[in-house]
Amino acid sequence: MKRIFLAIPVGQDDKLIHYYKKIRDMLQEEKIKWVKPENLHLTLHFFGDTGEEDIGRLNSLLSVRMKDLTGFDLVFNGAGVFPGVHRPRVLWFRVTPSEALNELVNAVEEVLIKGDFDLPDKPFSPHLTIGRIRWLENRQRFVRILGEYREKEIARLTIQELYLYESILKPGGPEYHVLHRYILE
Repeated sequence: MKRIFLAIPVGQDDKLIHYYKKIRDMLQEEKIKWVKPENLHLTLHFFGDTGEEDIGRLNSLLSVRMKDLTGFDLVFNGAGVFPGVHRPRVLWFRVTPSEALNELVNAVEEVLIKGDFDLPDKPFSPHLTIGRIRWLENRQRFVRILGEYREKEIARLTIQELYLYESILKPGGPEYHVLHRYILE
């Protein structure tokens, strides 16, 4: 069994990493577990523990379906938190919804249905997790910094590939290994 998920890798974009590091540096006194820059990704679907046979079947279905899709631009626009500023737990960059992203998400759901995989519990909410908040020393300062980035365009990336990752949980944080790569022509 492998713990797997399908995602768009984004940790190589210089502008995105610039803003990530800027926010991380401004919030260095807070108790936030930051996602390693090389691990930054936009999750399309989390499968969890999956057997080798199911991974093979999933790869076959994704390989065929993803050939029909083309690359597209993805805009990261603003920072925010889940569930809200009163009890923030996840710090993220907003992903601007687009027709192309919706088409990709729908294609992934078609694969899930065709392969008899579990569908998501809730609607897709495009965001890029950059940190998990453990404790805030200065909530007012945190909210002010968040406000400075609420509407800021962080980065615009051209997306041309997806990865099926294996996530290996380790004491120092998760390690991600690419199992399969899908090119969007």
